[in-house]
Amino acid sequence: MTRKQVSGKKTDFLKLSIDDQVLLINEALSEQVYAALEMDGGGMEIMDIEGTDVLIRYHGACGNCPISESGTLVFIQNTLQKKVDPRIQVKIV
Repeated sequence: MTRKQVSGKKTDFLKLSIDDQVLLINEALSEQVYAALEMDGGGMEIMDIEGTDVLIRYHGACGNCPISESGTLVFIQNTLQKKVDPRIQVKIV
């Protein structure tokens, strides 16, 4: 699947391969989320995707930051719900 096909709004997230799901998520997060985390000395990685649950792990400063489990998590989830699929739930592992 090409990048353009993956990022199309009519793509059903649940019907994509795991590789295409990760590509789509990374594409959505690359514009704002990754940059914001890096500016604060942190980051995150996708550990797994289970249906519409996206399991992430923080690293760097984000791993110890109390706001990472509230504000940052909401920012990530809202971004993915808007740009990828409104059913997505982000969970920290």
